[in-house]
Amino acid sequence: MKLGYITVMVRDLERSLTFYQELAQLQVMRRFRPGPGEIAFLANGAGETMLELVAIPDAEHVCTRGLVVSFAAEGSLEGLRQKAAELGYEPSEIVDHPPKPRHFIVSDPDGITVEFSA
Repeated sequence: MKLGYITVMVRDLERSLTFYQELAQLQVMRRFRPGPGEIAFLANGAGETMLELVAIPDAEHVCTRGLVVSFAAEGSLEGLRQKAAELGYEPSEIVDHPPKPRHFIVSDPDGITVEFSA
C-alpha cells in the first residue's frame, strides 16, 4: 500500500501554494475549481505522495495542534532558513541535537508546523 495524498483545508490557496513551492520546492501537479472553491495537488514529482490543498469558502479549516510536516532539505539548511526569513516567515534557529537530524521549524500560512532537516 502507498500513501497517495494528505489533504489540508487552507484559508488562502495562493499563500499556501507560495509557501510550499518556494520553501519545500513542491510542484503543482494538478489544480482545479470543483465549484465554489479551489483545489491544488502538490508533489516532488509524478508518482510521489501529494499534498492536497483545498480552499473552500466557509469550510472547516485545518486544526494544527500536534501536526508536523517534515521535509528533507536539498542543499544548504542555512540558506533555506535564510530564504524563509526573507520571505517573511519566522523560522526557528537551526537545532542540532542528535540523534535527530539538524533542522529548523517554521509555520505555514495556516499555522502548521513545518520542519526542514538536513
